[in-house]
Amino acid sequence: MRLSRRQQLALEAICDTFCPPANGIPGAGELGVADAVLDAAALNPRKAERSQLQQLLSVWDSKPVTALLGHGGWERFSELPSPERERILRSWGESRLPQRRAAFQALRKASLLFYWALPSRDGSPNPAWEAVGYPGPLGRREDAPPKPLKPLEPGAEMTLDCDVVVVGSGAGGGPVAGVLTEAGLDVVLVETGGYYDDADFDGAELTALTGFYANAPTASRDESVGLIAGSCLGGGTVVNYTSSFRTPGPIREEWAAHGVPAFTSAEFDASLDAVAERLGVNQEHCEPGVRDRLLQDGAQSLGWSSGMQPRNVRGCAQGKECGYCGLGCRIGAKMSTTKTWLADAHDRGGRLVVRTKVDRVLVDGGAARGIEGRTASGHRLRVRSRAVVAACGAIQTPALLKRSGLRNANLGRNLKVHPVAAVFGTFDAEVNGWEGTMQARYVDEHTNLRDGHGVLYETGPLHPHLFIPLSPWRGRGEHLALMQEMSHTCPVGVILRDRGGGEVKVGRDGEPFVRYGLSEFDQANLRDGIDGAAQLLEAAGAERIFSSHAGWVGYEPGRDGDRARFIADADARGYGAGRIQLLGFHLQGSARMGGSPETAVCDPTGQTWDVRDLYVCDGSAFPTAVGVNPHFSIQSVAHMNARGLAERLAG
Repeated sequence: MRLSRRQQLALEAICDTFCPPANGIPGAGELGVADAVLDAAALNPRKAERSQLQQLLSVWDSKPVTALLGHGGWERFSELPSPERERILRSWGESRLPQRRAAFQALRKASLLFYWALPSRDGSPNPAWEAVGYPGPLGRREDAPPKPLKPLEPGAEMTLDCDVVVVGSGAGGGPVAGVLTEAGLDVVLVETGGYYDDADFDGAELTALTGFYANAPTASRDESVGLIAGSCLGGGTVVNYTSSFRTPGPIREEWAAHGVPAFTSAEFDASLDAVAERLGVNQEHCEPGVRDRLLQDGAQSLGWSSGMQPRNVRGCAQGKECGYCGLGCRIGAKMSTTKTWLADAHDRGGRLVVRTKVDRVLVDGGAARGIEGRTASGHRLRVRSRAVVAACGAIQTPALLKRSGLRNANLGRNLKVHPVAAVFGTFDAEVNGWEGTMQARYVDEHTNLRDGHGVLYETGPLHPHLFIPLSPWRGRGEHLALMQEMSHTCPVGVILRDRGGGEVKVGRDGEPFVRYGLSEFDQANLRDGIDGAAQLLEAAGAERIFSSHAGWVGYEPGRDGDRARFIADADARGYGAGRIQLLGFHLQGSARMGGSPETAVCDPTGQTWDVRDLYVCDGSAFPTAVGVNPHFSIQSVAHMNARGLAERLAG
């Protein structure tokens, strides 16, 4: 992806405005932020979105456009003084036009994320890390064991034959491969990303963001919610936070009412038990760090219901090491699918293919008979099979099915993301939120605010890549002040069980994009959750509390304002696109199971209504949002559906 001279100047000026040099701290230009943003944009498979960025940059630094939009008279943006450029960026962030707000958010997040993730050009630590008290990466372990798996990466055109081809290797595809190979079936599993293990994990945000996470789509089309998904062998199980909730009883009953009675059966109980056993789920590695102690203290002070997180770890260090686990577990304690189901499948002869994107399912006579795709280096892969399992996540699975000709009206709809808002508390004592057990406690006081829907409160590791998307930006000075307080800041995540939802659509290029917005019902629950998080932080002794709204919404308990004003200010800012900053870590429901093709994409066994022998075994099969961290439920649904498929094929 190449830029013209004008486009390059515009991008550099934007990055330098978000991140100018200050008080000995380097600016964006010194770290090469613009080049990193451009490299990331080039990885976006959607040509239309790459072109939109180029078009925006083409006009951004134009004198006529600057004058027309009231940016600064008859001068180019790049020629304006820094305060004036900041004013222009803020005007885009607060614009009445949602397109401008979306552009601002995309530019803000890209500039700031790479600014805080990049090392210096010579590879030494970024001086900005020391300036704000952030320790930066842990580095690779010299004593890390060799990688145990030997996946295939085709170096030429290749055709494979098997019983079942599984697309995706995370919480859905992993258990499927394990169950099917245990039944004696020949399995080929295909993964878009690469294979990484203990020796590859260095605790660097840059390494993880560019290697282990999906690079597109990273947000809904209007930038109202960021979308987080793993993209490597093991998928999200490599980078998740290990919280392992069994599917709640009321949710199982709700799913059964959607026409899948197995969810309240002993059959699903057996899969839940099998997953818990294989993952080693326990509560023996839940020593709370400072973040979780504050959450627990707040809940106990208020008399609210809370609990200890079940976690799928073995030999977890729980201290500083654990706080980096969302960037890959260096000590191998996280029981990801690469450590469990995929290892089982690999040992039984299952073939794991990496760095290969599946373009379509091959359908013959109304039945799935394989897949076709291409490697990262451009070689074609064809796999012929008796059945196909789609397990590439709630965004990529519906896209794959649509590219393969499925036309069920529900396909791509009913997308749930558990949108997460954050409320931050600043404390007198150090929190060092990048340390401590990933998630050791939860508060479930408000999981049923309205009609079985509500919020779950959890903390999370506070690294720059998680603080930046959720914190307000009102100029470089105030941004730096927030970053300097990061070591004293505790986040409380407000995880919304969304009743409304979004839709995964597919462009002419075959690539997915997401439309998502909060319904009035969900906004009401989110508002109550933000109020609840503020109560928790205030009860824990926070000196200042602020939300993840795009504009400043905050107060200082007992000194400046109170919770009533805080909520009034939140209401004034609003909960729509560009008004509040949200992240979606838990993507579900876009190819759901159900009792009828009029209401669901898949039948009660996970087989699609449109095509025989084509199964969905990931979070997109959920009939509704699960309401808790979902990977345990995804693995259990996949395990149950895979057992049924194995019995049918073996029989």
